[in-house]
Amino acid sequence: MNKPPHPGTIVFVDETAGTERRELASTVPELIAFAQTLSGWAPVVRVVAVTQGNHRTLRSYGVDGALLSTTHQVRQP
Repeated sequence: MNKPPHPGTIVFVDETAGTERRELASTVPELIAFAQTLSGWAPVVRVVAVTQGNHRTLRSYGVDGALLSTTHQVRQP
């Protein structure tokens, strides 16, 4: 995959729990550290998770604050 350099850190925010942690991009899988966009690969620098009941939404943001991807997960009861 031809990707631009990553700035180095990703902030993971759990809005439901009110927590935040930072991780080095080099320690997470590439598919978390980068998002495929119409313009090519973009570094992810912030991931925000919101849980409501058995639904969880993850939003990934780029260096400029733009939304890069949204993932919806459903936990089976």
